[in-house]
Amino acid sequence: MDTQKGVHSAEHLSIKLLKAVLLCACTLGILLSLVQVFLDAHLSSADIDRKARELLAMIHDPASKAADRLDTDMGQEVLNGLLEMKSVQVAAIRLDDASNLAKVERPIFASRYRLLSDYIFDSIRIYRQPLEPGKEHFGELILSIDTAYEGKAFIQRSVVVVFAGIIRAIAMALLMYLICSTLLTRPMNRLIRHLSSIDPEAPGQQQLPVPEGNENNELGLWVRTANKLLTSINYHQSLRQKAEARIMRLSQYDYLTRLPNRRTLQNQINTFIQKATNKHENIAILCLGLDDFKSLNAQVNFNAAEHILVKVSDRLRNCIGNKAYIGRLGEDQFAIIQSKIEQPYEAAEMAQSLIRQLDRPFEINNEQLTISATVGITLFPDDGEDVDTLLQQAEFAMIMAKSRSHNRYQFYVATIDTEIRQRKRLEMDLHQALENRELSLAFQPQFNYQKGELVGAEALLRWNHPEKGVISPDMFIPMAEHSLDIIPIGNWVLENACQQLNKWHLDGHQNLRLAVNLSAIQLQDQNIADRIAFLLNKYQIPPETLELEVTETSIIDDLEASKVQLQNMKDIGVTLALDDFGTGYSSLGYLKQFPFDKIKIDKSFVEDLPDNRENCGIVEAIVQIGKSFGLKVLAEGVETVEQETYLAKKGCQEGQGYYYGKPLSAHDFIGLISSQGALPGNTQVEGGDYETLGDNND
Repeated sequence: MDTQKGVHSAEHLSIKLLKAVLLCACTLGILLSLVQVFLDAHLSSADIDRKARELLAMIHDPASKAADRLDTDMGQEVLNGLLEMKSVQVAAIRLDDASNLAKVERPIFASRYRLLSDYIFDSIRIYRQPLEPGKEHFGELILSIDTAYEGKAFIQRSVVVVFAGIIRAIAMALLMYLICSTLLTRPMNRLIRHLSSIDPEAPGQQQLPVPEGNENNELGLWVRTANKLLTSINYHQSLRQKAEARIMRLSQYDYLTRLPNRRTLQNQINTFIQKATNKHENIAILCLGLDDFKSLNAQVNFNAAEHILVKVSDRLRNCIGNKAYIGRLGEDQFAIIQSKIEQPYEAAEMAQSLIRQLDRPFEINNEQLTISATVGITLFPDDGEDVDTLLQQAEFAMIMAKSRSHNRYQFYVATIDTEIRQRKRLEMDLHQALENRELSLAFQPQFNYQKGELVGAEALLRWNHPEKGVISPDMFIPMAEHSLDIIPIGNWVLENACQQLNKWHLDGHQNLRLAVNLSAIQLQDQNIADRIAFLLNKYQIPPETLELEVTETSIIDDLEASKVQLQNMKDIGVTLALDDFGTGYSSLGYLKQFPFDKIKIDKSFVEDLPDNRENCGIVEAIVQIGKSFGLKVLAEGVETVEQETYLAKKGCQEGQGYYYGKPLSAHDFIGLISSQGALPGNTQVEGGDYETLGDNND
């Protein structure tokens, strides 16, 4: 059986190892054989020379005697003895006169190896030795050796050496292959079989066995390392699975409240719808939204706001129990799915129960905070049959309930769609209102009690819709703030207010003062102070005649940044007023920190004066606070002579309201200034609510 399933036989490690070992061994064997042949050639060449010198030495004396005696027969006999040696080709005794005393010769040996042997040793080697029997020189002994005999033996030995070397190399290679196969390849194949049997889902549950006899060598070390790796993989795989489970949970549940998120809610509603459809049951979907959570979020820090949401979700969860399914739709919105209901009143009872649960105060940082909620209710299948429609209708019902009042519930009705669409259409129209010149300013008079005359006005924004007529600021100002259209609108208000104030001053009313509201978004603009300074310079307006009003809610989001912004404006020389004083959270703290010149008493505290004792106490306290801090006090919403008389008596310096005049056009306002003798009674009018940019009815 092939232990390396899926691997081509030519790619097996053992085959590659055999090829490599054979190639290396044969190459090495041939190289060693060639070295041995080279050494043998050198020794054979030296042996030829040695034998030739021995022959010369052996016949030197007899040849010398023959030359001394000029005995040809003796010389011939001496040379004939050399022919006993097959390698001797020519031998001669040559006298000094160049004549041969004796000479023997045989043909050159014909050998098939001669071509190679002649190249290695030369074909004929000639040796000479002088004949000196005494002190006189008679001639020389010449010996010519044919190397073919020695070359033949050398080549035959070389062939044997090379082939023997190759055979030894192959034998060693096969031996090495068997050793490697036994010690490495076979254990590796067994390890591969064990690896193949390991469960990929739990790799650390099965360990690789250490091959027997390899406990302390590299193979044993490899197995132990592999086992550690498998254990580590198993551990990290477990961590990954836990992380995936956590990610899956986070994708299905809200990280803060641990309630199902919007996607999970949608899936659950779809499941409920399928079951209800099969069993002909009804479902109620409740959308619960916290009231004024944005203001509450601004009042406390971020961590406290999150803590409130956690406590709210816990209280809602405990209230619902097993009676319904709850999840979080958004920042301050929750959805409750109530299945198997018989009558709509069951959903109403659930909504009322949830609202009551939130009536009890929450304790955050040792402070008691009260939260209310509004609930929108939609029913399946009466109001819709798909998830998105039902959720949207529940949210619409909740939004419309909030627009009318808080801390209540409302069922979805078809007219809600129309109202929501109208609001959306109105938002789109507001976006074009400035460009279409539908916005204008009205000016509500401000009366000074000490001087007994009108000293200025507050600029109020008006929107005259081409189809719907005058739109209430209560409706379009929040829209503008939500869509950020308030930025260009606010800049337009500042520009036109300064331009109008300049016209009044040029017409001879140099002492008139104009108040302009700044929205929270404008206050966050880092360039607002520079823009105000630019407008004052552009229209040559004395800075003290421009009064900028801000509310506590507009500076509460970022106290430090607001403090810097207001101080920059104060450095320009404009008058700063704190609007709606007494309705916020920490009014005294703001008065200490910020450079205000005036505080404005909210109209809610002026109502029913002087008959309402509670409002009288609040107004007196605010006037006293103004005196303590050296601030002017203006009362908003003055409508009767009794209110004016009471406020002036208690020390309030200025008043604003319908008693002194309704919001007027610039032309009518100047007309009112010119007829101040008729004030104040003749200017009191009846009318609806008016609102400034970011302000309430004054």
